[in-house]
Amino acid sequence: MSSSTKNVIIFGQTGSGKSSVVNLMARRERARTSNGIERCTLHWRRHLIAYDGWVFGVFDTVGLEEYELGVDGYLDSIKDAYSLIAKLRNEGGIHLLMFCVRAGRPTAAIRENYQLFYEKLCKKKVPIVLVITGLEEERDMDHWWTSAKSIFDRYGVVVDGHACITALCGPDQRYQQRYNESRRLVCDLVAQHCMDDGYKGDNGHEGGKRRFRWLMWFRCLMG
Repeated sequence: MSSSTKNVIIFGQTGSGKSSVVNLMARRERARTSNGIERCTLHWRRHLIAYDGWVFGVFDTVGLEEYELGVDGYLDSIKDAYSLIAKLRNEGGIHLLMFCVRAGRPTAAIRENYQLFYEKLCKKKVPIVLVITGLEEERDMDHWWTSAKSIFDRYGVVVDGHACITALCGPDQRYQQRYNESRRLVCDLVAQHCMDDGYKGDNGHEGGKRRFRWLMWFRCLMG
């Protein structure tokens, strides 16, 4: 991968619109999507996306749902996230985290996803932005964030920027305009907040031992 490529990890629950956001940024279908609760992404996937002179390596990750996946499936998803971090250490590091959330009442699962990627995996050393999807029927899409921000604050979810969008391109002109505006908002948000130098995480044997101990602690907690 080129050293000029900015690595962006997009994460969130299943059904939050991660794959739809990838397709929005690329302006064509790159990632498979689903309207149901079926998981479309079973392993992280990379999508190269060019925008306004930037090249982003956008990594679509596995959705984390503790109760639906069961303990083993949930731990497999965590290990998949760790494998992505390990890969990016040797490929320019991580330049940005993109947290994808579908509009609705935020739940405790949002805090769990945030803590895993931002606090545990990236040690709070990578910029993080929030993308709220599913707002195509809202008259003022950004108003949703105004009313919901206090709930995110209560869960301890603090971000460097946000975009309230629709990733659906409907048949009429109003939907098309919102879709195009949403793409601009997301791509500008990503370009604005990407680090110059990617974060490469822990290195060496000690870092591996810490990750192993954390996984074992988590397994005991879940059991």
